[in-house]
Amino acid sequence: MNYYRVFTLRDGSKRKIKLKEGESLKEELQRAGIQENQIFQMQLVEASNKK
Repeated sequence: MNYYRVFTLRDGSKRKIKLKEGESLKEELQRAGIQENQIFQMQLVEASNKK
């Protein structure tokens, strides 16, 4: 199963990144190119495998 984290930023934009096993939140934020103080909300979303 694949999971994504959706970041809603304070400016109203959203960033979606695929989670990597063993990666910390700090590393996720670096990969997404955002800082903690920019985050309004975070959601963990399971990827649907519809074919």
